[in-house]
Amino acid sequence: MASLRAYHLPADSTSATDESQSVSVERLNAVGWKITSVPGGKDEIEQAAHKLAEELGFPVSKEGCKVPFHLDLEKHGATLEPEMVGLVSQAAEVQNSHISLSNEAFIALTGGTLSLDVEDVTTAVWIRFHLVTGMILRVPTGGRYRIDFHEQNRGATGIAYFKETISNHGLLVKDEIDNHPARHAYLSTRQT
Repeated sequence: MASLRAYHLPADSTSATDESQSVSVERLNAVGWKITSVPGGKDEIEQAAHKLAEELGFPVSKEGCKVPFHLDLEKHGATLEPEMVGLVSQAAEVQNSHISLSNEAFIALTGGTLSLDVEDVTTAVWIRFHLVTGMILRVPTGGRYRIDFHEQNRGATGIAYFKETISNHGLLVKDEIDNHPARHAYLSTRQT
């Protein structure tokens, strides 16, 4: 696997981040954030992601279930599906707040890097990880995460796959998360 950096964040946000508190891929998998890596260029990454989507039962040929993404809407928004622009815009508006997807999805990073903070519900600690080109991330429905739209993250580009069409996906924000059925289902399946 390409080098994945993942580490615990301090409970006190005023404390310095200690990257020596590393977190394994296995730990991320245990809390629902499945990460794999694909060697090669954009074509190889897209082929591997397509194959994975088929294996997971995602309707890859259905319109709105396989959607390009880019986090820099200023430069690339006109090239994206309107629903993707809506999801990214909503995430940007509430950046660094807790968000969650209401349906199953995964992304294949075909360019740039992407940093996310995810909640480890079994320890009540937040984990930051950094994806690089060639990594595929399965985003657990109901899993809580934060994203910062700093310059480095805005260069992230790739393909997003949705179990339901993107128009059926909602971005749950802050207080909406805890009462949503997707969150309850997520919490009932986590390992300790």
